[in-house]
Amino acid sequence: MIASIPINFFTGNRLFEISAIGKKRAAFVTVFISALIYLTGCAAIGPRHVPQDRFKYNEALAESTRHQMLLNLVRIRYLEEPVFLSVSSILTQYVYNVGASAGANLLLEDVTDNTSSVSAGANLGYEERPTITYIPIEGQEFSQRMLSSIPSETIFAAAQQGWSVDVLMRIGISRIGAVENMGFEAVPAPGVIDLSEQLKREVAKLKKFQRVIQLLIVLADREAFEVRIVEEKGAKTAFLLFAKNVPEDMQSQVIEFKQVLGLSSKINMFRITDRVTDLKADEISIQTRSLSAMMNFLAKGVQVPPEHLADGRAIDFRIPTAERGGKGLIPFRMISSETRPKDSFAAVRYLGLWFYIDNRDIESKRSLGLIIALFRVLAPSGGGAAPILTLPTG
Repeated sequence: MIASIPINFFTGNRLFEISAIGKKRAAFVTVFISALIYLTGCAAIGPRHVPQDRFKYNEALAESTRHQMLLNLVRIRYLEEPVFLSVSSILTQYVYNVGASAGANLLLEDVTDNTSSVSAGANLGYEERPTITYIPIEGQEFSQRMLSSIPSETIFAAAQQGWSVDVLMRIGISRIGAVENMGFEAVPAPGVIDLSEQLKREVAKLKKFQRVIQLLIVLADREAFEVRIVEEKGAKTAFLLFAKNVPEDMQSQVIEFKQVLGLSSKINMFRITDRVTDLKADEISIQTRSLSAMMNFLAKGVQVPPEHLADGRAIDFRIPTAERGGKGLIPFRMISSETRPKDSFAAVRYLGLWFYIDNRDIESKRSLGLIIALFRVLAPSGGGAAPILTLPTG
């Protein structure tokens, strides 16, 4: 007798139905084996999740790191304290529930007015159960790292590894020799100083400092100087060392560089120190900013709506910006908008507004990347704090 055999496979909410024609017993065996083969194939689903899930979590962590830093820069602009959470661990469980069933209603004799049926079923249940642990980054160790000046050799090492020298110097260094960088780290109380006069002084500092940066870039490219670490009595000391044989076309720039920094033209090796007073002839003062000061500096590039400046929520530093018809002095710019931006590198919501970096703003993207990289190097741990939040997100 020829029988029509319906075969039903279930996986999740999907139903697959196949019609087959064959003899009764052979069809029953075929269907049952097919169900087993289907379930056996399900065992390979787990490994296939590893590549896609790993990259999805990686992308999520990178995005949340950018957003967290941006949010803290906005908070600083509004005179709030930054808060950091670190993702300590991500544990993911994959749970599969599999099963198979088979049944038959077979007639032993060929009867034209009766039919025989064979059925088989297979089901697969799948669950993902991620558990994410967050740790607050705080405590004495973290505070010391945030408030301590970054070693000058770290700045120069980062420059040698390809980071933009211009961005590094403008953000990370407050003084080289006799030349000061633009400040704005400290937030003065209203009425204490004239912000217009402060701005004039800061702009004058910046122009001179930018010339130093230009000379640094040119001389470093021609290998006219280097920062060398020398071990003395068990301690490491950094030196700024000028090459003895400088190309003739670079000699005038080396002379200008030394004059601007207030260095002796007769000495080629200068011990780097962070002191400002009582310097010896063979010493150069290089003062770097702390991570906290760098964040305060970049936070001045956050665009605050005029109404928030008018009602005193934030201080108007009167820094020239593109909106005010001038060139931005801060190598970082965050735009504020009432609507969600369409083409942003990263955006966060604060006080009912969207603050974001335009995806075409290369300088701001570099500055954000630099501050995140330095944060990871200088403040990688939470000082032994215990986890405060563990979320099973499944």
